[in-house]
Amino acid sequence: MKKTFKLEHPKIKVPRVVDSVKHDIKKYLKKERKNTLPAGAKYWGFDCKLGASEETAVEVQLPSLTKSIDALVEKNIMTIYVEITAKALEGGGTPAVETPQESPETEEPSPKNVEPSPEAEEQEAPMTAQTAPQTAKPIWPTQSLKSSQED
Repeated sequence: MKKTFKLEHPKIKVPRVVDSVKHDIKKYLKKERKNTLPAGAKYWGFDCKLGASEETAVEVQLPSLTKSIDALVEKNIMTIYVEITAKALEGGGTPAVETPQESPETEEPSPKNVEPSPEAEEQEAPMTAQTAPQTAKPIWPTQSLKSSQED
């Protein structure tokens, strides 16, 4: 969405026009979030730019977009340029990008194809026994429900 909003209107007051601009932005965001995500993406993120014109627009975080609009209105700027670009994001806030495929010559054997040595198995076994305490009590009672109902 690249749009320039004019806040001057002969019949409508500026605060109502600003509300209309904010409503248009929220409507656009809602529409974009409904689009299907590409493979590997978990949610939509948005890059936002805001300014008096396209040349003076600066990047703004989406949560502070409406506050930035209010700040421009307080400075008596009567045209607002808004640019919002949707991007698919993975889980940690990073853009979803496909991993480059490696050539077969540079591939190293994967851990699935490598058989573990007997020494490695012996080293792992005591470690798993040490992690679970032997004095732990069971959470649930050892009696079955049928035996408790019969009493």
